[in-house]
Amino acid sequence: MKFNKIYKLVFLFAGILIMNSSCKKWLDVNKDPNDLEFEKGKVEFALTSSEYTIAYVVGNRYQEIGGFLSQYWTQLPSATQYYDYDKYSFDGADANREWAQMYAGALRDLNYIVTKGTTDGDSNYVAIAKILQAYSYQLVSDVHGDVPFSEALKAQDGIISPKYDNQELIYDGCLVLLNDAIAHLNNNDAVVPASDDVIFHGDMSLWYKFANSLKMKLAIRQSKVRPATAIAILATVSASDCLSSGENAMVQFYDVIGNKNPLYTSIQGVGVDNNIASKAIADSLNAWGDLRATYFFDEESFGAAGINGTQQGAAAYGGYPSNAARSSLAKTIVGATVPVILMSASESYFLQAEANLLAGATTDAQVSYEEGVVESMTYCGVDTTGLDLFAAEPYMWSADPTMNKQQIAVQKWVSMCGLQNMESWIELRRTGYPVLNPSKATVLGAGLFPMRIPYSQDEETANSNFPGQKAITDRMWWNQ
Repeated sequence: MKFNKIYKLVFLFAGILIMNSSCKKWLDVNKDPNDLEFEKGKVEFALTSSEYTIAYVVGNRYQEIGGFLSQYWTQLPSATQYYDYDKYSFDGADANREWAQMYAGALRDLNYIVTKGTTDGDSNYVAIAKILQAYSYQLVSDVHGDVPFSEALKAQDGIISPKYDNQELIYDGCLVLLNDAIAHLNNNDAVVPASDDVIFHGDMSLWYKFANSLKMKLAIRQSKVRPATAIAILATVSASDCLSSGENAMVQFYDVIGNKNPLYTSIQGVGVDNNIASKAIADSLNAWGDLRATYFFDEESFGAAGINGTQQGAAAYGGYPSNAARSSLAKTIVGATVPVILMSASESYFLQAEANLLAGATTDAQVSYEEGVVESMTYCGVDTTGLDLFAAEPYMWSADPTMNKQQIAVQKWVSMCGLQNMESWIELRRTGYPVLNPSKATVLGAGLFPMRIPYSQDEETANSNFPGQKAITDRMWWNQ
């Protein structure tokens, strides 16, 4: 697809907002979205800006942190860039930029779209904005815990230090946003986005499916602590309403200056990719003879042929030989044109599989699970025609529902490697599968893993309602 001139201008506008937000304090989160900066703006520009901003957060720092905590990636022995990630040594500075980009950037733009779109009758724009609000608030909450929600972005109402809402309330609020969005969709009289929508390019049927897939994710993630609520939500969603084969909610990037994949761009700035394959994922892929391995990692890297993993944290721990066999990330994972995925079709299938298990529909669960595996392999360029994937381990469906739940979790972990790293870490915390050993360089103590990322340091100093930092090992509401 050729990147046209207006597309480039809009992207540069989004990039300026992103760069500016990285230098702002938290109080800017509450800047009035109706000020002069937006007074002459259009919802089209705000939509593009918000979508790219979300992609930059998900596809850059969140991608890096999730890659290390999901044990897909570890530190190259000859570098030190990610030592803190391998040591599980996080602080508020690790969240400053992303917090500002989400609140002062994406969520601010989305709030503007809802306000102006409601006034102007642009119901499709309002629907998209509410879907992305739900996605964003759930994501920020799943990374940090309790966050501003009900009082966020209300400086015009005199609220400059919004309270922190608990995750249960945020999840309920996200469900309301998604139901409201669905109610706004399919208005034939409303303006339909086009090139300004860089996720689905104005295909409102896909936005409908994304909204329902997000409802399913909300339900599944809280199914441990509120099973009745989860089942009630799932009763309102059917498989035909969710993302299916080839339908990925993602932002595409291009090999053009200013339009390249955000992680690739940051790696270009350093001059070398200091991420290599972790032993945890490499050993699994090798043991299974998994055909996705060469999509995730480079066979021709350092040392022996094949995919070679390095023990998590070995370089940060010290003494790991720099000439040991190891594999770099494939260009299909870190490249200029690699898209940033918000939700994949394979993730949707795995959510459907778990939803069916929860409902006791084991046959339907098996169908969805197998569709998830095949969809993941297809995305990675594997031709599954003639492959008897499900005849034996590690892909075979079991008669034991407990084992099948684990199987779904493990295959979801593999499918998200390098593609949805932060989402993978969130699911890894929820399910506990696959069972991993802590990094060799951990500073947390024996058997302990990070369960959250600390709040933004800027937020801590600016918001008088800041509740205090939580221990990094404190579990989320949905994982008590």
